[in-house]
Amino acid sequence: MPDGGDPDGGGSWCGCSKCPDPDALCDPGIPDSCAIGEDCLSTTCDLWRCFVIGGGACLEDEDCGNPAYRCDQDILRCLRIEPGCDDSNDCVAGFACEDGECVDRRVPCRDGLDCPHGFTCFFASLDQQFCRRITRPCFDNLDCLVLGVPCGDADGDGKQECMPSLMPDMGTPVSCDNAQCSDPTPVCQSTVQGTRAQCGKFGLCASSTDCAEGFECLDLWGDGRQECVRIGGSCGDSSVCALRTVCASPRTGDAPACVGEAAM
Repeated sequence: MPDGGDPDGGGSWCGCSKCPDPDALCDPGIPDSCAIGEDCLSTTCDLWRCFVIGGGACLEDEDCGNPAYRCDQDILRCLRIEPGCDDSNDCVAGFACEDGECVDRRVPCRDGLDCPHGFTCFFASLDQQFCRRITRPCFDNLDCLVLGVPCGDADGDGKQECMPSLMPDMGTPVSCDNAQCSDPTPVCQSTVQGTRAQCGKFGLCASSTDCAEGFECLDLWGDGRQECVRIGGSCGDSSVCALRTVCASPRTGDAPACVGEAAM
């Protein structure tokens, strides 16, 4: 803090009306600067602070359209203030919103190969790594910042989600969409690293007609984003799986099953 700074947020040392608590500041270059599920983002003070990203962009509370949310004036996003959840963006990273409650779905990993299709190995800290779903709902690229991918509508169903680019980035990255793919690999499928997409068989879909032969379109994560999976799985969503496991398509290419250490 510069000499003469105002640690109480008076605005005299950072040029804005409300400064963040210095104890809440973080370093975007340090992976464990924030708690699990929080992102280190730039504030209006040109400083960095830990935030849990929630709903859409806003200028005031009324823009959120739901009394369970308020407009956070530092990041101008709608954040939930009441207990429970409406979708998994209301939960910390690795948790899923199931029947209005955030449930622990953190599958331990060492790299992307340990994670099922549609997930990447997320380094929350040096000693905490778990599989994080890539295609989370989004309103704009800010919602996908922690994943390092853009926001778009991969399956053309009118709902946006985080999805990597298909081609090498030329300027602003654009998310892959299924119109760029065709049989026998008809949908956008994220790579093991989660930073790029390729045409494959395991990706988002609006209906089973979008999928390859022998596949069906199911909402395994419960957030309204369906994906192509092999027919004949042992689970239809994660609610039937133990904590710290997820219902997903294994990297082996098999039908959906409860994936994670507790399922082994």
